[in-house]
Amino acid sequence: MSKNELFRRDYDIESEMLLDFLQQALTGMSTVTSCQLADSGDRIEFRTSFTLTSWGDKMSATVEPRADDRSAVIVRGEPRVGILSTPWGEELHATTIEGHLDAALTPLVEAARTNPIVLLQADHRRVEALFARIAATEDAKRAELVTQVVKALRVHMELEETLVYPLIQREVDEEMAEEAEVEHRLARDVLDQLETLSPDEPGFDGALTMVVAGIEHHVAEEETEAFPGLVAKLSAERLAELARELTSARAGLVDSGAPSSRAAAKKAASPARPKRTTPADGTPRSRRARPKIDPDQTTKADLVAQAKKAGIGGYSHMTKAELARAITKA
Repeated sequence: MSKNELFRRDYDIESEMLLDFLQQALTGMSTVTSCQLADSGDRIEFRTSFTLTSWGDKMSATVEPRADDRSAVIVRGEPRVGILSTPWGEELHATTIEGHLDAALTPLVEAARTNPIVLLQADHRRVEALFARIAATEDAKRAELVTQVVKALRVHMELEETLVYPLIQREVDEEMAEEAEVEHRLARDVLDQLETLSPDEPGFDGALTMVVAGIEHHVAEEETEAFPGLVAKLSAERLAELARELTSARAGLVDSGAPSSRAAAKKAASPARPKRTTPADGTPRSRRARPKIDPDQTTKADLVAQAKKAGIGGYSHMTKAELARAITKA
């Protein structure tokens, strides 16, 4: 054990997901007075109420990968030595911190083996925490936080599109799955824009606001409608199988880094958009009549996406026919 290392524990889960659960566990512990993900994204710095005579003032929990998709939590700290400090007291406090943390963390790890919703919601909480940190940060650290949140979102969206949405489409609601995929496409467009901007450039805050608003709306719909619908339709055995599939696929995506390069590859493969020209009769294209949209020839999800891009308000309460009319007039 290295200097200032209090303890380490192994868990049967891959490192990135364990880090998400660790952050949840520390946030929910009554004995933890503050916690924050470090700028490096690989450890959590926290304080506990055990600061009078011993450990707890400056603590950090790091997640390290092990073999066979296992990971370890290593907790370090600096002892607060005073006239009342004793080796016995320091050991007691370290043991207490270990017990409290393991009691909060183990149920999350155990639930993840059989409940895929726990895994997906852990992603949501991690992204929300990163958004909050970006909003509270004003210096160069924002760029690193943006990189972290973009990576987390791309991995999460890839998992949902590959493994979750096909099930929602078949078992819950086809239109719900289509709308979710449209929202993912819109989110990717804004993420691409966010990545190209420096935090001090004009447009960065606007792009960030769009991402946060879109993700918040999307998360609310998933957690109140899509995920409960999936749990109601699938057997316990199928849910456990989906949890295993998500865990395995996540490890592969994180190792390969494929989602991070996906947008760049897609952009490179796309042909250049032809330059718009004015027709021979001199009539500006903007004055040409827009073709009328037939609501029977498209899905509601596509109509909602078009309404969002056109800046139409109240689209979530419109029927397909109303959406088609509003888009045509926009």
